[in-house]
Amino acid sequence: MRLAKAKDKDVDTLRIWLRFNDELCKIDIDNEIEWRAFKLDWMDDEDFSPIITACDDEDFFSMERYFAYYNRFITYIHGRITLGYTTLVENCCDPELDYLDFNKEIKEALEK
Repeated sequence: MRLAKAKDKDVDTLRIWLRFNDELCKIDIDNEIEWRAFKLDWMDDEDFSPIITACDDEDFFSMERYFAYYNRFITYIHGRITLGYTTLVENCCDPELDYLDFNKEIKEALEK
């Protein structure tokens, strides 16, 4: 099976998105004051600035804009990375372990 590898830029984009979400979850997005403070704290961050701008609706957080940004810029990356990880784990990793290591067939082939 062949599967396109996620580009480094895509992995970075997803990391930034996940980091943004971690910070966003620390506030009450329905609270205008908290959203404004969040914007002030993070707007200078070059990674967060475009996301904040996309989610802002005249000093209010817009869930509709948030999901529009996700659907436009993140969803395909998220899917590609998740599918790639799943494919590697299912085809290359030992299913009996709780950490990532080659399966028995690959280990035997490497020892030859």
